[in-house]
Amino acid sequence: MIVYRPTWQRSIGIKTWVHTRDMAMVLIVSPPKERGEAFLKRGDNMWGWQPAIERTIKIAASASGTSWQGSDFTIDDMLNSSSFLSDFNHELLGEELIEGDLCYKLILTPHAESTTIWDRVIVWISKTSFVERKIEYYDEGDILIRTYFSDNIKKIKEHYIPLQLEVIPADKEGHRTVVNILDWVYVPSLNESFFSLQNMRRLN
Repeated sequence: MIVYRPTWQRSIGIKTWVHTRDMAMVLIVSPPKERGEAFLKRGDNMWGWQPAIERTIKIAASASGTSWQGSDFTIDDMLNSSSFLSDFNHELLGEELIEGDLCYKLILTPHAESTTIWDRVIVWISKTSFVERKIEYYDEGDILIRTYFSDNIKKIKEHYIPLQLEVIPADKEGHRTVVNILDWVYVPSLNESFFSLQNMRRLN
């Protein structure tokens, strides 16, 4: 992950494990000052581990839309805490090209019981790979907050994977965050027991 700002940039090395949308683990491997910090999602619950103070912190659902490690990605993005499938109503608006890739264009509006922070979301999904190529996030008042892009789509095993992800905030000129996926491994043996508080604390 590279966080770009008008006068500086910083890199964060991370490892991520995902088991369906209900379970995810993120480990920071660099820089040294943040190495070992970890984040866990299990069902509707989220936690963070701070090895410097040996403390586990429960992350409230209301904090899911806040910045992750000072980047333009949110905690929600990193831990998949909300779901486009279950948290939103969907309406097909048509088809559009994104970087030469013909996509379905959909508008998503949250269910009344959804905890998402977004008032509506517009998504472009590739008709070929079914990867989300572009996402626009809107707040109340129909204000565009940020835009997500995916690129460098590769088929790995039976899955299409975007190897580059980017988020650009709408109101902060010169700000953006890019994630380059350097390695993607399918692990059939990965099961639910891996996603525990105990494992989160001992990852390195």
